[in-house]
Parts: sequence; structure tokens; C-alpha cells
Amino acid sequence: MFRIWIFLNIKDFILGLFFKNKTKGIKNYLTKKICKQTKKKYLVLASQCRVGFLFILKYLKRESKKNEIIFCAYNLPEMINIAVKLKFKIIFCDINYKSGSMEIADLKNKISKKTSAIVLTNMFNDFKNSLIIKKLASKNKINLIEDNAIYFDNFTKKKKKKIFSGSVGKYTIYSFNIMKNISSFYGGAVATSDKKFIKFYEEEYSKLDNFPKSSMMKQIIIYVILKVMSLRILYKTIFLHLIKFAHFKNIKTILKLFYPSLRLIRKNLPNYYFTKMSKLSMIVTSFQLKDLITRRKLFYSRQKKNDYYFKKISKIKHKDLSLINVIDKNYQNFLDFPILVRNKTLLNKFLLNKGIEVRFKHYYNCEKLFNKNEKCINAEKYEKELICLPVHPKITFSYIDYIVKNIEQYYFKIKKNRETI
Repeated sequence: MFRIWIFLNIKDFILGLFFKNKTKGIKNYLTKKICKQTKKKYLVLASQCRVGFLFILKYLKRESKKNEIIFCAYNLPEMINIAVKLKFKIIFCDINYKSGSMEIADLKNKISKKTSAIVLTNMFNDFKNSLIIKKLASKNKINLIEDNAIYFDNFTKKKKKKIFSGSVGKYTIYSFNIMKNISSFYGGAVATSDKKFIKFYEEEYSKLDNFPKSSMMKQIIIYVILKVMSLRILYKTIFLHLIKFAHFKNIKTILKLFYPSLRLIRKNLPNYYFTKMSKLSMIVTSFQLKDLITRRKLFYSRQKKNDYYFKKISKIKHKDLSLINVIDKNYQNFLDFPILVRNKTLLNKFLLNKGIEVRFKHYYNCEKLFNKNEKCINAEKYEKELICLPVHPKITFSYIDYIVKNIEQYYFKIKKNRETI
């Protein structure tokens, strides 16, 4: 079963092509829907999530003499690279191995009078932990930027009311790129109540070029390829063998289709960063936001499968296998189910030989990439140990049973081999 499933359906894609020039009122609609979730006053659109982030940092650079930004070390290199190119000093905070959130004690030690912002990346964290980070930022008068690229629609409940992810930060950034909860080829947004930032952004936005047609065409081609690959017969007869070959031979040209983070960090920020969100992306984003019923079904389907994985894998007792603590099943509703394993290369090879594809690459220990040291020990462990199991709509509970059975078999063989030695 192909591990990738894209929320954008073919029907909305084709409709988007026909209506891409009819974007009147779309921005107001997106603003109304997203700001209602995050309790923010304003929303601005961007060609990508990282572009919205770029302009937040440019704004902070102009408004303050503070020059340090704290990131979780386990992160997407392209996000760190933006802050580096804007000449911010990067301070890395380690990740908590058990919870998957920023290590609070380490974060407290990293805060200084020079700290301009903390970037809270919603990956595996729970809401309570995020509130602790918010209080730390508020107490020290630090800007909190919430990266909500993969938590869209996730929420916690307080007094029977839903509080959505994205409501914690002073600035919240969103991604509508091809593999996210809202899949719109390219696209992003920033939600905030900071009127001064909005004025700054709108002035900058008016100077930007239109999104390049060549980049959009490449993404559409990738979209079509991934849709074709998800067809069961073609996947089993052709594409699974191609994926196995790419993994075993480490053919990055193929692997980059499924793992965009494998692409090299650019020496300079690419020109398409300085462009507007395309009309096609705006239209298909609005289609998906309007389809609340389908989004809710997908949300709860994913939640049930995450819960099922947790219960099943918890029964496998082996020192080389760990699970991230799940406190809030609504808020920590993962796009893929994360597990931590020693020597994940061997496990990945074993599963691929059984016809099981997992997400082998997630994020990286960016402290090692940018500062050339490994003080953030848990971030290094996460890069080496984290893999993610599929939970999308085509994944059945019987298929999850098959995955878990094979993981159990793998660890049984390891244990037996050790006992023999």
C-alpha cells in the first residue's frame, strides 16, 4: 500500500483549473475560516509557508535589535536556512525524547535578552506543553511563532469547547503544500492580530512577482505521478519495486519525489520565495476548506488509526522500540504514526521486502547541519531512529494488523538472534 495519500481530489483540481481566474472574495473567505479557528484578527497569504515565515523574520529584524531565534533542533533545514540568510543567530533547543516536544528545561536555559523569537513547530507536541512555551515567551517578551504546517484542524477540548492548533502563537504560519492536510500544490498563510505586521506584509506583498508557471507545472506533474502511484494494481506491480530499488540503492533522484527534505539547502533563497500565492492554489484551498464534512471524516479516521497503532505496538516489548507519549488524541493527531527504532535502516529494508512502505525520512538534527556539533542528543536520536507508519484513508485496520505483525516478527528475530549469540 502506497504510504502517500493527497487530500486534493481530481475533481477539485480540474475545477480549480477552470475557475483559477475567479478569485474574487476568496481571500476574505480564507481569512474568515482560518482566523475563526485561531482566534486571530488577520490573515495574509503566501506562496509557501516558509515565505510567510521569511516575512515575519524580516519584520522582526526591522522592529527590534534582538537577533537570536530559538528553534527545536529536530526540524526542517529549509526553515532554519531562512533565519540564517537573514543573519539571525540561531539557538537550538533539544527535543524531549519521550514527548516529542521542545525540552522545556533546555529552552529556559537558551532564552536570553537577545532572544527575538521562539519557533514552536507543531510536530508531536501536546497543547499543555505548547501553553508552557507560550507563557515562557510572554514572560520574557519574546515573539512566539507557531509553525502549524502539519497540525491543521487539530484541536484540544477545554470545557467542551474546541481550541485549535495555531491559536498559541503571536504569529501562526500555515502550509498548503502538496502533502499537507490542505493540499494546494504550493501555498501558505500567516495568521496574527499584529496590525503593524499586516501593514508591513501587504506593502511587501504588492512588490512581489506572480508565482512562476514552471514551478507550478512541476508540482502538478508530481501530483499526477503520486495519484497514479496510489492505484493499487500499479503500485503492487510496478511502483513498490521502484521504491524498493531507490531505497536499497539510495537513488536520491527518485527518493526526492517522496521526501522533499532530501533536496540540498540552497546557498541563496530561491526567486520563487519572492512571489505571490498562485490563483490556482487559492481556489483549491478554498474548495478544501469548504468541504468540512470530508475533513472531519478524515480527521477522525486518522485519529482511530493512530490509536489502533498505539494499542497494538505498545504490546511489543523490546528495548529497541519506543513510542512517543500521546496525551491528547485530538491535538496529537499525526499525519503518519511515529515510532522510534534503533537501526531503522534494517527495519525499513525488512518491511519493504514484506511489501510495506513507511516514511523513512522526517526531519533532521539541524544543530549538526548548521552548527557542526551534536549537543542536542535527542534531536540526533530522532533523526536516526524516527520512522512513521501510514494512517491515510486507504489504510485499513487489517493492513495495520499486517504492519504490526511484521514489526513484531522483526523484533522477535532480533531477540532470538541475540539469545543464540
